[in-house]
Amino acid sequence: MRNETYTVVDGKGRVVELVDDYLALCTDREQSPNTLRARAFDLKTWLVFLQLLDVDLLAASPEHVDQFAGWLRRPIQPGRLRSADADGPAREPSTVNRALNSVYMFYGFLARRGVGMGAQLTHRRAAGIGDYGGFLAGIGEREVTRRPTRLKQVRRRPATLTDAEVQGILDACERLRDRLLMALMFETGCRIGQALGLRHEDINTDRRTLTLRPREDNANRARGKSHDPKEIPVRQALLDLYTDYLFAEYGELDCDYVFVNLWNGTVGTPMGYWAVMSLVKRLRRRAGIDFHPHLFRHTHATALLRAGVRLEVASELLTHRSVHTTADTYGHLDTDDLADELDRVGFRGSW
Repeated sequence: MRNETYTVVDGKGRVVELVDDYLALCTDREQSPNTLRARAFDLKTWLVFLQLLDVDLLAASPEHVDQFAGWLRRPIQPGRLRSADADGPAREPSTVNRALNSVYMFYGFLARRGVGMGAQLTHRRAAGIGDYGGFLAGIGEREVTRRPTRLKQVRRRPATLTDAEVQGILDACERLRDRLLMALMFETGCRIGQALGLRHEDINTDRRTLTLRPREDNANRARGKSHDPKEIPVRQALLDLYTDYLFAEYGELDCDYVFVNLWNGTVGTPMGYWAVMSLVKRLRRRAGIDFHPHLFRHTHATALLRAGVRLEVASELLTHRSVHTTADTYGHLDTDDLADELDRVGFRGSW
């Protein structure tokens, strides 16, 4: 199978060779199409910025990276004045940091070729308290790599749905297929790509499990981020819904995929991302709830941790590569969590 990839062209329609070489390396490393697309878009934006400054790609300096970060927050033509109270598009710090990271990685790639400013974009310092330790941590002196330009991000717990909102979305589903898809994402916390790539062979009704398998040959281009298969326990109610769906709507279709087009598009072919987003828009109108598919994952993950599920177990269920990903995304507590924990141990009851 040919891997999907991206490239970047200049204003005259010519491929930017250095960027193309880097994106080809990312493709060879089997980065997801979404990641490749984001890298390509970020580097295109970097090239636009350098063009405004009339600076060549290989002549860029760390100072230009600093200017790039500010320009991403408040785009303005070089040499132009801008009113201090003027409204305008401002990218979030997380978006700016993603673009900066793409630039850092690109110049790190060039540094291995002996060109560009890659070596100037990082500096090393002695490891301190709070730095992540690797396998040999503590055996000898450690250093960590720091990138000088990075915007401060406010850590927020991802938005979640209430039980009533989840039920409202499920009740708004007029088809069993749609209800199964929404219920699956809520109950397992799987990504939409993992759900769309699900095959009938992945569902084990005897063990009451489903297996999320990474596949790169999905006809609907669905992909999950995990690299290894993961068997996830599910409730019998979800399996009953799956059985009802097979008998009432799926019928005699000859298809390996669980979620297929039944009323729109080519009947019997796997559902794609656009079909799901069209469904989500209809459900938003019917339920009066503003949501997106990934909100089910955030809701599931938060519910696991609030129920006292150990972090490493939650990480496995969410198919994260590392428990640190789970901790960074969901591990911090909000005020309600802190109050609930104090009530649980009886600390506030004596006041």
